[in-house]
Amino acid sequence: MSEEVPVNRTDLAVLIVVSVVGGIALASWLMTPQLSPQFANAIMVATVLLAFFLFIPVMGIRLFVDDWREKR
Repeated sequence: MSEEVPVNRTDLAVLIVVSVVGGIALASWLMTPQLSPQFANAIMVATVLLAFFLFIPVMGIRLFVDDWREKR
């Protein structure tokens, strides 16, 4: 795979939104939602975890959509 894939701003925006919403959902599933430093830490940890693991799938989906648009 010698082809470089550029990262667009929309890719990063989608990744951030999905990671934050998923991080809140994951933290709420694991802990009782409340205003506490532990819950805020759980949200941050879950958000970073999702951003790390979802970067490649988000880029893959964008490439799939770009190829689909070119064929139309």
